[in-house]
Amino acid sequence: MDWLSDLAAAMGGTLYPYLGSIATAMVACTLVVLHGDIQSFIRARIRTWPFLFRTLLYVGLIAFGYGLLIAALAPWLAQQLAGLTAQWLLAVVTLTFLFIGVWAERHRQI
Repeated sequence: MDWLSDLAAAMGGTLYPYLGSIATAMVACTLVVLHGDIQSFIRARIRTWPFLFRTLLYVGLIAFGYGLLIAALAPWLAQQLAGLTAQWLLAVVTLTFLFIGVWAERHRQI
């Protein structure tokens, strides 16, 4: 079983240079799945607002709100992932993307 541990360590070790991109992808994929719920929540509260204000809020939320979340959370997540050992990094990244994929499937995003 040492060969399996060595393989996981080698594969996990190759992920470290890409942690910024991996963290950005994790946050962005999560926002994509949550977007429908966020949009429904906001739509219910601004339904009576004039068209121009609804449009401005939507553009602001998508462009600035989501952008700010990605810009703020991705570096923090990358830093947290960097603290993991190579084996755990491989497991966490793999399981996180699998979880997001199943979650997206259940939310009918796929």
